[in-house]
This record gives sequence, structure tokens and C-alpha cells, in this order.
Amino acid sequence: NNLALLLQATGRLAEAEPLLRRTLTGRVAAFGPAHLDTLNAMNNLAAVLQADRRLAEAEPLFRAVVKGCEASLGPSHPHTLTAVANLAAVLRDTGRATQAEALFRRVLAGREAA
Repeated sequence: NNLALLLQATGRLAEAEPLLRRTLTGRVAAFGPAHLDTLNAMNNLAAVLQADRRLAEAEPLFRAVVKGCEASLGPSHPHTLTAVANLAAVLRDTGRATQAEALFRRVLAGREAA
């Protein structure tokens, strides 16, 4: 996973993606789909897909991360709010500004309340 993150940071998305997919598969097998390590791996894969402008593939992953974080950590946890912001960015980038705005407002309210 660290190598994949380095590859992502240096713009080598095509090399990072298969490593992140393997990491996600391994985390699901080892910990199950709702474990925080699995959700982190899922978020990392979604971020690479987003950076590669494969938004239709990234969106369901980000939605799953939000759902998992809400269930495990609660709706106002900082990790949950980051996941919501990631989903909002994909919605913004796919032209769904109204939905994105609602999520960005949720993130702002959650962070201000902390």
C-alpha cells in the first residue's frame, strides 16, 4: 500500500491502481468489508480512480467508505467527514453541484462543531 501511495503521489496512477486493488482484496479477506483498514484501502483506490478521472468507478467506492465510516465511527467523526468530503468532490466533478454542496455543508458543520 505504501508503494501504491508513492506511485499515486508521483502521478503513476496506472501502476498504483493494481497494487491498491490487491491491497483492498487482501484487506477484505483478512478483516471483512467494514473494518477501518479495509475502508482506508477502499478510499485509497477510489482516490486513484478519481485522480484518473474515472469518476463513475470512484463514486460507489467513496459511498461505501462513507457508509462504513458512519457505521463504525459515527457521522461526525473526522474520518467520516473526510470521507463525505471525498464523495462530495466526486459529485461536484460529475456536475451534481446541489448534492455536492449539501455534503460540503455537512462537512463544514461537523468540523466547526468539533
